[in-house]
Amino acid sequence: MKIVFTGTESTYKSTLAKAIADEFSLNYVPEYARTYLEEIAPSTPVDPMPRQDYDRIEEGQLLSQKTNGYFTREASGVFDTDGTVLYIWKKDKFGETDTQLLEIPEDIIYFLCHPNVEAGQDPLRVDAERREELHAQYQAVLSALPNRIIHLNENSLEGRMAKAQQVIRGLLNDAV
Repeated sequence: MKIVFTGTESTYKSTLAKAIADEFSLNYVPEYARTYLEEIAPSTPVDPMPRQDYDRIEEGQLLSQKTNGYFTREASGVFDTDGTVLYIWKKDKFGETDTQLLEIPEDIIYFLCHPNVEAGQDPLRVDAERREELHAQYQAVLSALPNRIIHLNENSLEGRMAKAQQVIRGLLNDAV
């Protein structure tokens, strides 16, 4: 089972992805952008982000997906974002549409985190006031894909965690 937590910033994606991976003993694959901006190039400006840094993030994210089985049928794991985030980011920040970022295996199951929770403070967040607008873009992109989408619109981390756990248990039971 390959699961992707996606959506706008500050919607509990990373927290949920880590916890679900741990609970179900699945490989956790972090969001490469955060790794890049916190560990590899911490002095990178985020608003606006230089194009060459975005390109390095895109390359790193796609390589991380590839090396962690995202494109492999038999693999499993929990991904904290994927190419859908890059697609929306590239279109929003650079005005470019890159459909290669939407070449997504059909066995990916998306958990779309809605922005109906308070945005936390984080120096890497730049679009907290635009979360509803960006969320509509996520919905449009995901609805055009053949993948299963689970909407996490509960208004608390605990509620989202409970729903994700329930859905995944159901999926695991169906697979047996």
